[in-house]
Amino acid sequence: MAEMEPEYLLALAQQFGFLGAFLGGVSATLFVTLLTLAKPSLLVRWSIGSAALGAACFIITAYMSVGVIAQNHPLSPRASLESSGTLVLMGMYLSFVIGVFALLAAIGISGWTRSKPLGYVTTAVAGLAALPLLADLAA
Repeated sequence: MAEMEPEYLLALAQQFGFLGAFLGGVSATLFVTLLTLAKPSLLVRWSIGSAALGAACFIITAYMSVGVIAQNHPLSPRASLESSGTLVLMGMYLSFVIGVFALLAAIGISGWTRSKPLGYVTTAVAGLAALPLLADLAA
């Protein structure tokens, strides 16, 4: 992994923390809504599971972003940066990516719980949203 300046890592971790907290709230809201309002079925269970995975991953992202910020703050002891900086940074990134795809899966699956036409629409929307993300990961 290329060496990054602490100022850059601070800014990056702040963005991941904000997005993780925001998208975690969206995922948790979708999770609870499906849990309380949807009729039990296999598709509902898959959608609930995807939303729960997304919420959990975004919580991990927000938590780990605090670790990255703490390790790269100008007043932090430098020993903490050298001991686990890369591991925490990679954990933050991976949990964010998994959370995004889990949230997209929950969105794509959720339409099928109501009707086939709505299922086609939500699957298409989630699939189209995933394309630039997959292209970015492949780059």
